[in-house]
Amino acid sequence: MAQETKKKTTKATKYTFKTPAAVQKGFRAYVGMFGAAYERAVPVFDKAAKNYDDYAARGEKLETSATSFVKDARKNVTEFASKRYEMRAAKVRSFFPKAANDRVVELEAEIAKLNKKIVTLAKKAPKKTAKRVTKVAKKAVETVKAA
Repeated sequence: MAQETKKKTTKATKYTFKTPAAVQKGFRAYVGMFGAAYERAVPVFDKAAKNYDDYAARGEKLETSATSFVKDARKNVTEFASKRYEMRAAKVRSFFPKAANDRVVELEAEIAKLNKKIVTLAKKAPKKTAKRVTKVAKKAVETVKAA
């Protein structure tokens, strides 16, 4: 018996690649992708353009309120600081003995008496000196009142 050997043959298929057609198909896919992106972006762009005036009006309102806030900020801060100062000064004064506060009143009364005395003495002095002394006495009275 003779062995028979069977040979298996495989058939190879050759694919032919057509370069111009593949490049053209790839270019079409690339353009199609951008077309799809454009179609998706158009409604979003239209919506944003439609709401632009609304956004501008909102921005104008915010700008107006921010401007008025900045203008009023200095006034508000100054008022707040002065109120706070007065409140704290009152607390500090409350710690001092009442006699110290009374002494301030006594000293102010004494200053007023001395100023009156200066004015009466100035009337007795010669006119030129009297004018000068009276002027100085008035300034001293104004300074005491301001303090």
